[in-house]
Amino acid sequence: MLVLAVLVAIVIKSNALSWDSVFTSLAKIGIVNFLLALSMAVAQYSILAARFVLLLPKASANVARRQICRIFTNGQLFNHLFPARAGDLYKVIALKGASTDPTFSSAYVVSALIIERLVSTLVLLSLIALLVDWSGVAIADLSFLDRSRQIKTLAAVILLLAVAFYVAQKRSKKLHQWLIELKRSFIKILGPQRLFIVVVLSIMIWSLEVVSMKFVAAPLGIDLQLGQGLFVLLLLNLGIAVPVTLGNIGTYEAVLVIGLSLWGVSTSDAIVVALSHHALQILSLAILAGVLNTLVYFFKEQARQTPR
Repeated sequence: MLVLAVLVAIVIKSNALSWDSVFTSLAKIGIVNFLLALSMAVAQYSILAARFVLLLPKASANVARRQICRIFTNGQLFNHLFPARAGDLYKVIALKGASTDPTFSSAYVVSALIIERLVSTLVLLSLIALLVDWSGVAIADLSFLDRSRQIKTLAAVILLLAVAFYVAQKRSKKLHQWLIELKRSFIKILGPQRLFIVVVLSIMIWSLEVVSMKFVAAPLGIDLQLGQGLFVLLLLNLGIAVPVTLGNIGTYEAVLVIGLSLWGVSTSDAIVVALSHHALQILSLAILAGVLNTLVYFFKEQARQTPR
């Protein structure tokens, strides 16, 4: 947080950016466009929760679907507010605790989380390959590290992690059994019919997020196409894959600014879109989490007061 505060102070005092233009652009968005963007974000996370329920048929048999949606949404909100993917850990622990099935394993939840991220990423990459016109991206404005060094470093890190993981599971019987359960859960969850529905829902989720961004960008004169928005979201997910700040503050905005600048968006307008998008994502999750937590509490109280 101290490093982030110093960086913000440096940017504010620098003359490289006109903050007056940033505030002017924020005013241009207007309450109507902001509310429309918010509604798209709420719909996005509602479908996201429904997709997670679909990937947990075993949990749905003994845990109410609204309870699974509540736990998932709370976890997503925690991921946006706290570092180190704390929300995913919450999902695993909370679902394990909510299940009345003694054979329900945490590996089952982890499998669903892995499948969700894997399918979602593959859908995003496929959509980008189909929709993005690469002739419009200004990659020449960016400076990249030596590619051979990037590949060698990445390969070395993956190799070290693989060796460490292999040795750990060989020495730990519990870890070895958990990995076996993870594999079984993975195969059981991902059937052809369920896979098709998950893919369709993933397309809807990514599209809604881009539409939400378009409602914010349109009043600024930014014509953000679907493929362009998807590519920006890919960069965003890569940029925040390893959290380095609380709630990804700063990192989130910086990656979005870089992504939008590739499509010719000015820095001040890109900052406005990035700030608005980040705020909308957190606000929509807070609203949805509040509604779901209230509903679950209401049904619990109603069940408690009903005579048996």
